[in-house]
This record gives sequence, C-alpha cells and structure tokens, in this order.
Amino acid sequence: QLVFFGLSNQLVVSFKEENTVAFKHLFLKGYSGTDEDDYSCSIYTQQDAYDSIFYVINQYRHLKNISLGTLGYEHEESGLKICKQQYKRGTMLPSNDTLNID
Repeated sequence: QLVFFGLSNQLVVSFKEENTVAFKHLFLKGYSGTDEDDYSCSIYTQQDAYDSIFYVINQYRHLKNISLGTLGYEHEESGLKICKQQYKRGTMLPSNDTLNID
C-alpha cells in the first residue's frame, strides 16, 4: 500500500509540473522554456505589460482551438474577468530596494 501511495503521489506531482509548463507556453508571451526562476517572468516597459495582458486574453479566448489537451472552460456564460487595484501613492528607494505603497 505504501508503494501504491508513492506512485499515486508521483502521478499528481508530474501532472502539476507538466500542466504548469503547458500553461506557461500557452499564456506567457514569448516564453522560451527557460525561467529566471520557477515563478517569475520579467516585463520591462508599460507597452510590454499591455501586450502581455492582451496576449493572455486572446489566448484564453481561443483556448479550446489552440490546446492539444483537455484544456478549456466549463461554461461559456461569462467572460474573463480582470481585477485592477489602484493605489494613491507609491515611492521607491533605490538605495535599499524599498517600495512603499499607500
């Protein structure tokens, strides 16, 4: 039973890792397969940020047509929701990499 549990757990881990790579290729514009680390993707200009957001939206809209696997949305009733938060003030101190947001 211990071996069965270990094999079952390994399948879950493999599924998660493989899906993470698939989603990165589907939704990160210009993703090359190599990360700076496992959790980041760098964007350097406002235009790059806008282009990346519109790329994700477009890829999501065409997900059923472009994915090879069983990726898709369950219901087509509502569209993609984008949440935006705005802050009054933000300051950054380059000397010690401190970011203060009001």
